[in-house]
Amino acid sequence: MKRILLALFFCVLLVGCSKENGESDPILTKEFIETHAEVGLSKTEVEEIFGKDYFSGEGEFETNEVWVYDRVSDDYKYEISTQIVPFDAIRKEHVDYQLYVNFVEESAFMYLFIYKGSDGELWQYQVNPDGTDQERKM
Repeated sequence: MKRILLALFFCVLLVGCSKENGESDPILTKEFIETHAEVGLSKTEVEEIFGKDYFSGEGEFETNEVWVYDRVSDDYKYEISTQIVPFDAIRKEHVDYQLYVNFVEESAFMYLFIYKGSDGELWQYQVNPDGTDQERKM
């Protein structure tokens, strides 16, 4: 049974991350982030897992680069920023989520996923630089 679940996981991973034949980037969920977000992944590995549809910019420090993945509803436009989370747009479901991937040099060192939960509240799921994770209502 364990082998079947492991094989199924890898099939989902391959299908979800494939770009061939017009397939798109995966739709990110907290569960997807929990499974795939790892400290130390290279930029290439992050693109293979999460896709190439992101915007990027400098983080708080010169050596820090941030990639932001989002999913926007109905061609909604908002101010794109690696420093400002569009909380109201997420609350109003114009933006389904945002995933911030922080890099130092070429390695991912932190992930921050902001989304609206089934309870209607905004939630934050974070993978810390030491590999631990935490989730909290905002």
